[in-house]
Amino acid sequence: MREHIRESLKQHAESSYKEFSSALIPESRPLLGVRLPMLRTLAKEIVKSGDWRSEIASCEGEYEDKYFEETMLRGMIIGYGTEKGELQEGLSYVAGFIPHVDNWSTCDSFCTSFLLAGRHRAEVWEFLQKYLYSEKEFEVRVAVITLLAQYLKYDGRGKKLSRKRAITMKDVERDTYEQNRADFPYMERILEVLNRQYTQGYYAQMAAAWTTAESFVTFPYETAQMLTGECRLDDWTYNKALQKICESRNPDEEVKAYARSLKR
Repeated sequence: MREHIRESLKQHAESSYKEFSSALIPESRPLLGVRLPMLRTLAKEIVKSGDWRSEIASCEGEYEDKYFEETMLRGMIIGYGTEKGELQEGLSYVAGFIPHVDNWSTCDSFCTSFLLAGRHRAEVWEFLQKYLYSEKEFEVRVAVITLLAQYLKYDGRGKKLSRKRAITMKDVERDTYEQNRADFPYMERILEVLNRQYTQGYYAQMAAAWTTAESFVTFPYETAQMLTGECRLDDWTYNKALQKICESRNPDEEVKAYARSLKR
């Protein structure tokens, strides 16, 4: 990251927040203590300036990231900067960045800002396949969280679905979307991707469990069918998904009791 950006990050650093964040992300590069909203503001300002490509030209050599926030900022700049640009150029930046993702926070923040996926879902879906089935923990997490952030809750027109306020057993037992499957082109494909063993590591497993739980509160019937049918999720990921379903505010107590009854 260029020195003037590094200095800007240092100016926004908070020692108390650094101490708090270090406990949550122990595996990261050294932290400065810059809050997430400030990082997003800085990223958008850099993209708006028009010179964002030179700011992220390389993660190596002279511009190698020293601090956690530099990698976070780089990912956000790529996400926001490539949104309306040429597809292949954008994907080349993303492919160059993914190997530098080494913690859950950088991963999830990048996936949230990976807006190119929303404009080119079919092409980005194909791009993600090698990462979805990678043997590398954070490559899998990037791909799965991208499905959660940019695919799961959107219909075929790109409109974000409203989250159900309350999920009852009627929702679990009735195929609400049976007549409108064409409106949700990625629902079944995401469940097919999720329904497998996760052996790449804790953060890949957590991504799969979280996404499965979010799928349940978005498409309860279809997800319940996956969980109770020929479910190939490894036991740890399967049980963690059930736990996260029960931690959600959306399912009622009967549904939560049902989810607990499925534990392996």
